[in-house]
Amino acid sequence: MKNFLISGVVDIVIIFVSYYLFKSVISGPTRHRIYEKFLSSFAKFIIYIFLGTVIITGVTALIFYKTRFIGQLNVIAPAIVSIYVGFITSTVPTRGIGDKDK
Repeated sequence: MKNFLISGVVDIVIIFVSYYLFKSVISGPTRHRIYEKFLSSFAKFIIYIFLGTVIITGVTALIFYKTRFIGQLNVIAPAIVSIYVGFITSTVPTRGIGDKDK
């Protein structure tokens, strides 16, 4: 249980770090275009998060089973998924249509 809690806290930290990293590296208009082109709705957001998580976990599991590092799968796969979630959430616009530009 202790290892699970530690892994969960580390994953949350990775999500926030990757969110702010992608937000600072990718410009606002570019992130907005990515969101409008691929996500544009909450339903697509959830579906892409789910599909990306399944694909990342599956590929990571396949690689780890081939290399026989199965013990680290429960730590590495969620960390990679956390980076993906941080990227996806960084593309969501933070201002609405009616907000004034700064």
